[in-house]
Amino acid sequence: MKPLFVAASLALGLCGCAESPPVIQILSGKVPTDTCELEDDAPSRASGSLNLAYTRNYVLGLYVNSSYSNTPLDVNGVPLDPTPTTGGQGTAIVEAVELSYDTTPNARIPDQTIPYTASLNPGSEQNELVLSLLSQEAAEALLDAVAPGGETVEVAVTIKLTGRFVAGSGKFESNEYVYTFRAFNQDLGIPACAPGTSSDRVAPCGSSGGQDGAYPTCI
Repeated sequence: MKPLFVAASLALGLCGCAESPPVIQILSGKVPTDTCELEDDAPSRASGSLNLAYTRNYVLGLYVNSSYSNTPLDVNGVPLDPTPTTGGQGTAIVEAVELSYDTTPNARIPDQTIPYTASLNPGSEQNELVLSLLSQEAAEALLDAVAPGGETVEVAVTIKLTGRFVAGSGKFESNEYVYTFRAFNQDLGIPACAPGTSSDRVAPCGSSGGQDGAYPTCI
């Protein structure tokens, strides 16, 4: 009987380890354009760079799928949710972005929970969300660790979305998505802008530059 008992235990263990994937899935990351758009023909990215001499922020776009859908209900033949594929009771509401940091060498960046508002239609694919990977507190901690002209710090950011479903009181957590960037602090000698002119916005979402090698001609 002992071999049968062991085999049954192993079978139960295998079944217990199986988990359903989260209904909200972060699929990939892409750096937005200067107008904050995610271009279809631009490559997805897993890493980037950040020059802290010119910016304190890293902007990233995410493609997110929602596999959640609700069962349409009706009362006396009248649907309670007439368009369940676009909004309605099957909508997932993103309420926060959870960020955690692993740095080499250790920059001691505290984990962050950032309020965020977005809605995901039921059964939708390739939803586009744009967010900052550094809060003010996280940016200050990173800046303390990266001296001008000093050692580069490799930053791995783990991103997770949390929120709720419109239908009922259910909540969700997405999968964890990891994005890395290299943080350094180097003055490139970009000249000051002439009187009456302003810096050109070349970096993602209209920022002044310093992310992924994008710099203005003057500052």
